[in-house]
Amino acid sequence: MKTTVLATILFTFCLLVACTRSEPSYKLVQADSLMQKSPDSALRFLREIYPEELRTAEDKAYYALLITQAQDKNFITQTDDSLICIAVQYYDSTECIPKQAKAYYYWGCIKRNKNNHPEALKKFFIAITHAKKLSDGKLAGHIYNNVANIYTLQKLDEQADSIYQITEKLAIQEKDSGLWIDAVSQRSMIDIRKGKEYYHRAEEKLLHAFEISQHTAQRNMIAKAAYSLSLLYGRMNMGREAVIFAKLNIDNQDNTKVLYRGYLLLGDAYYKTAQYDSALIYLNKALYSKDHFTKAGAYMRLADIAQKQGKLEKALEMERKYSSHMDSAQQKQQSSEIIATEKNMLIQSKQSEYKANLNQFYYYTITGAVIFLTLFLVIWRRYRKEILHFKQKEIEQDKKIGELLQQKDEQIASLQKEIALHNYSQTEKQNLKEELHILKTERQALLNESYEHSEVYVKMKRIIQAYKKTDKSSEHFSEEDWKQLIAETDMRWNNITLRLATRYPLSQNEIHLCCLYLTDIPTSHFRYIMECSRDAIYKKTKKILEQKIECSDKSTTLRDILENFL
Repeated sequence: MKTTVLATILFTFCLLVACTRSEPSYKLVQADSLMQKSPDSALRFLREIYPEELRTAEDKAYYALLITQAQDKNFITQTDDSLICIAVQYYDSTECIPKQAKAYYYWGCIKRNKNNHPEALKKFFIAITHAKKLSDGKLAGHIYNNVANIYTLQKLDEQADSIYQITEKLAIQEKDSGLWIDAVSQRSMIDIRKGKEYYHRAEEKLLHAFEISQHTAQRNMIAKAAYSLSLLYGRMNMGREAVIFAKLNIDNQDNTKVLYRGYLLLGDAYYKTAQYDSALIYLNKALYSKDHFTKAGAYMRLADIAQKQGKLEKALEMERKYSSHMDSAQQKQQSSEIIATEKNMLIQSKQSEYKANLNQFYYYTITGAVIFLTLFLVIWRRYRKEILHFKQKEIEQDKKIGELLQQKDEQIASLQKEIALHNYSQTEKQNLKEELHILKTERQALLNESYEHSEVYVKMKRIIQAYKKTDKSSEHFSEEDWKQLIAETDMRWNNITLRLATRYPLSQNEIHLCCLYLTDIPTSHFRYIMECSRDAIYKKTKKILEQKIECSDKSTTLRDILENFL
């Protein structure tokens, strides 16, 4: 009898406890069920839960995780990690791996929002470790995607591409079209940065991604694919297509944080189609962004438009603002810290993995070092062989071009002599002149090819690439290099520097600047070669136009005058 009474009392107590804490738990579970398909509803539901309803540490941790997740899915920027830390501490103590993985993932997202990328990577690496234990490919895919995005922001394209490949495979495995489109779009952006030879491959991938995004009817996926396509078509000088996809990106963009980047893209597309009024509207909208790279891009295009419109003072002002925001953006880059973080995380992982058996750890370390050194020696020898082969090929190519140039010169001289000595009819003379024009065109093409393979041109390209990567270069343009550039320019453009110096009182430094204007190098890169600011380049250009050449037409550029002088 006593046992029955005791059991009844115990059952009643458990029932009361269960009823007391079932309501918030039920609400949290219900919010969790809405998270994937309707994150806005989940967020509203969670905001209706009062703090006093969360009576246990488990409920508080679960709520902290869900509210952080809901705000992230609704594109709400979170920079305060005090709430997610509650979830992390609780799930670490209970070793609840599924929620541990999510908690560390969203902690990493908050660190990412604060631009603390090294710390974000640490959290993401821990999250990946937990996700792997669960074989949760979907969550692992999103974590890898965020890791790759951080590498991309820090201009670590090689590392980013390798991680995006993992993300792409996981997205296909989990049939997550949104994640797949995101990974493909980002990999295509890396291809675009590699150069023209990768454009076709990028276009194929992006058109396929865009087609799938339209079938999914997910606006943010359409926006991502359209953004990448517009950027690609802008690089391919297909202005009309660039404008169309830039508009599609803006029309389908749900995330207001990246909308300003879309304005910059559309403004740039309008600029490339010479629709400057439309370009100005969207470029000025992009200036409201808080991102320094976006602002810098907008100011650069505004400077270009001002220069084309002959507003040199405004162009200089825009250039200064461009430089200022680029400096601010570059100061925020943490590439070296990220690489150090990555190495530290790998070291910690290895130490944990081999802690139980140090001998095995040392064995793998030594074996790895031997393999690395062997591979290094093999690659180094192969590299040296390829360099020697490349130099030999370059010498042969220069020799071949020289022989062809000599042949063309002889043909041109012979044809000119024949025209002068013989009395041909007008029709015959016209045919001979056309033949002479073709020979001169072929000769100019050979000179251009010879120039692009010249040491001075290759050195200029190396210096520019070094500045773009590290904002400095170990190489500098010497007096001998300038002499070689002048010689190459005169050979290519019929002694143009001599003719310029004869006609205008140009200094040697101004002749150097004119030579740069006759290359295909963008004006913004002249400062790397001349080792001065963009401001100084514009002032020198203005001085040549106004004081030396005495050009009063504000719409005429120095490049226009030089091209007319050829």
